[in-house]
Amino acid sequence: MKEEKQISDLVTKYCETIATQNINEFASLWSEQKENMLISLTTLYIGTKAICDDFLIGAIHQAYETIELIADDIQIRMIEKDVAIVVFKYHTECICRKTKEPYGICGLETQVVVKENGQWKFVQIHYSK
Repeated sequence: MKEEKQISDLVTKYCETIATQNINEFASLWSEQKENMLISLTTLYIGTKAICDDFLIGAIHQAYETIELIADDIQIRMIEKDVAIVVFKYHTECICRKTKEPYGICGLETQVVVKENGQWKFVQIHYSK
């Protein structure tokens, strides 16, 4: 149960860093030993630098003045002692930067996490609608 709590805390931190758009905190959540990947609804980002610069700052920050990513019904499946898959329903509550109008999407998010040096880190995140 300890591992699941740590992974759940990682998911919470991820949602928080999407909202704050703090690039250093966001980058610290990703594996330093693997090639990381994030698949958004429209784009594939490979490597932590691309995920931070092009997804978090280039896409999220450019599109939304504010964004809240809400994770519902988080399910954690331990694959090995240092590998897990996280699946949850998500929805967002956003204010569009250009129009100032509310906006939101919902879907399913899948995350692959690995344990490195005693800490859980993301290797892959996949958003779907």
